[in-house]
Amino acid sequence: MGKEIKIGLRVVVALAALVFPFMTPSAAESQQVPAEESADIDKEALEILKKATDYLTGLTEFRLKGYKETDVLQESGQKLQFSSSFEICLKRPDAIFASRTDDDGIIRRLWYDGKTVSMFDEGEKVYAQIKAPDTLDEMLDYLETIMKSPFPLADLFYNDLSYLSDRIVSGMYLDISFVENSACDHLAFRGESVDWQIWIDRGEKPFIRKIVLTYKELPGGPQISARLDDWNIRPQLSDAIFQFTPSEDARRIPVLGAKRPEYQQRGGQ
Repeated sequence: MGKEIKIGLRVVVALAALVFPFMTPSAAESQQVPAEESADIDKEALEILKKATDYLTGLTEFRLKGYKETDVLQESGQKLQFSSSFEICLKRPDAIFASRTDDDGIIRRLWYDGKTVSMFDEGEKVYAQIKAPDTLDEMLDYLETIMKSPFPLADLFYNDLSYLSDRIVSGMYLDISFVENSACDHLAFRGESVDWQIWIDRGEKPFIRKIVLTYKELPGGPQISARLDDWNIRPQLSDAIFQFTPSEDARRIPVLGAKRPEYQQRGGQ
């Protein structure tokens, strides 16, 4: 049982990270002055960010594919970079599927159907399941409570993203910048512990095309960079996509801490 628990914790950590390939500033970051009232924050940058997040939360469903690169600081002080590709299918208000393929070929997946979160590691052939709250926002907060840390990319999947601006200490509009063939507005923001840059498509649909995060409080200031290359806003997702059926050779493992604790919703008072 001890070995299974250790594997379970490792898999849940890895699978939670798979869904969320980059992270906006931690929910613990707070701002004494509202972002729109701060002289250190460019109002144009805030307006562009709000346009993008309003558009994203207004999508009832979407399929997203992309790539991420992650810095990992070694004990020697050398910084190494690892990459992965990911796919996200989301249907509001209560369904998500995510798949991540690392550069070693290992595939990890997560399903949430409004009732249960299922996580599967193809390398270990193990899966974990936990009962979860019945909305995306509550489910993501719940998983963060279990894992004791915020998940990369999770902030983009909330049904309400209005709280993001309250985490900003300073921000500015940089310039027009191309991501692949898309002309984007390049914005830079600073938080208490995380600095982040975001590239937002200047076209009719303000897709988020790229994000770079710098973790200032971690040794070496590691970065995570993610490109969101393929947006499909009319994917016609079936409910079956969000259902997990284990294969015959898959082994279920327990998850420690998978109770329904009290937690504070993001942006909550």
